[in-house]
Amino acid sequence: MKQLTSAENLDDFVSKDGFSLLFFSASWCGPCQQMKPVVEGVASMMSDRFNTIRLDVDQSPQAAAEYGIRSVPTLMLVKDDQIMAQQVGAVPPQQLMQWLNQRT
Repeated sequence: MKQLTSAENLDDFVSKDGFSLLFFSASWCGPCQQMKPVVEGVASMMSDRFNTIRLDVDQSPQAAAEYGIRSVPTLMLVKDDQIMAQQVGAVPPQQLMQWLNQRT
């Protein structure tokens, strides 16, 4: 999972020929901290299907605004600059895998 810093451009990391999973979170968000190892684990198991990018909304406010993030944690599945699906809130690993399997 790639951690995007404020100096980096999200467009440079979003896959141009496949899926990208964007994980919007914040350091002060308890559910985000719970989701971090879940997303990391699922992302490593499914790395052949999409790349995963973690964005801290406080460090990357422009990216959060661009994608209309109003709540964290938010997972967004993007393909060819189009939002294919969005999941808001913490979910268990099985539910996250099912959600991704249905969409990729």
